[in-house]
Amino acid sequence: MAETVAVHHKSETESLFKKRSFLFIWAITICSSFSIAIFQFSQSWYVVKTLDKEASLGIVFIAANVPRILFMAIGGVLADRVSRTKILFVANFLRTLLLVGLLIMLATGHLSLLSFIIFGLFFGALDAFVWPANGSLLPNVVDQSQLTRANSVIQTTQQSSLILGPMIGGLLVASSGGYMLSFGVPAVMLLLAAILASLLNVPATISSITAKPGMWQSIKEGIDVVRQSAFLKALFLSTIFLNVFVIGPLMMGLPIFVKNVLDGNALEFSFIEGAMALGMLISSVIIGILNVKKRRGLMVTVSLFAMNIFFFLFSQSSSLYACMFTIFFIGITFPATNIPLISAVQSSVDKNLLGRLMGLLTMASMGLAPLSLAATSLLISYGFSIENIMSGGALSLIVVNLLIMWKLPALRKME
Repeated sequence: MAETVAVHHKSETESLFKKRSFLFIWAITICSSFSIAIFQFSQSWYVVKTLDKEASLGIVFIAANVPRILFMAIGGVLADRVSRTKILFVANFLRTLLLVGLLIMLATGHLSLLSFIIFGLFFGALDAFVWPANGSLLPNVVDQSQLTRANSVIQTTQQSSLILGPMIGGLLVASSGGYMLSFGVPAVMLLLAAILASLLNVPATISSITAKPGMWQSIKEGIDVVRQSAFLKALFLSTIFLNVFVIGPLMMGLPIFVKNVLDGNALEFSFIEGAMALGMLISSVIIGILNVKKRRGLMVTVSLFAMNIFFFLFSQSSSLYACMFTIFFIGITFPATNIPLISAVQSSVDKNLLGRLMGLLTMASMGLAPLSLAATSLLISYGFSIENIMSGGALSLIVVNLLIMWKLPALRKME
């Protein structure tokens, strides 16, 4: 018995950075997240500056988002049936080939807006398989007691890529290599991610000899799990309404807010985005150090309400410093909400269903984002000011969260 306790204690206290499998997942995340951040910056700048198609940039983003939503549930099922590292290997290798195709078109002078749209469709479809596989991989290689810390490291890496990726992309575009370098570096990084995934080679959670139900039946099993769990039901509802009331007004509204309310320029816009990214990064690091294992539901609930309050305060701000201050705290609340929730799902759900659950959760978080963006555009076209749209979204989400807490207290009581 004493030996068992000692082994368990050792597994809890052993540093994550001494685990080979975690280091591989971390390296895959670094390569993947930074490559995407560098590429997206380079793509946006190429469309706006070189092609002079600023108004068409939204079409490129939509082309990538639609297949992500359509195939995410299927990607989740596949993540439960096939080795997740094999999915990451194949998907990252194919993404590398897509970028090589763009490089060839760039070198031959045939890179156009249509090229980026077609690229986005295929790239988005591959993302639908990468995200569930990547999101459900950690519980296979990390002890349950260290899931929060492991997720924090992954989130910190991803938040860092949002800050550093565009900076690296800008330097590459401005270098003598130009776009050949800013598209080529992400291609090399994705190839490295594919190689690392093949070396990690974590087996599938469902045995190959186990009888597998049909695709739709597998998706239905995942939906049934959500319907039967008060915690998961509250989680999915919170995620859906968060995207409806916050994502559109915040993400689409920021540049409009800076222009119309602050009468600012691109530099001030970058300050506000940087303040939010810095808050997300600091929050991810702190949560990783604390390695929160108890009362995670209370932490998530407090973070959600804090997010809405600071979002409302942001909408009422009229100075750059006040906006930077409030959006910094908005940034802090995102990891404080996401990391405990992801860790709770990973530790409480059957590993045979985890891929499906992560796929459905990602689909829920992304599925209504286009609707939120469209609704925000419609309200602006009808003459509503962006500050009123933001404050309305924040107040609406506060009411929704109060209703969820009242009707589905499982989220607040989650350990």
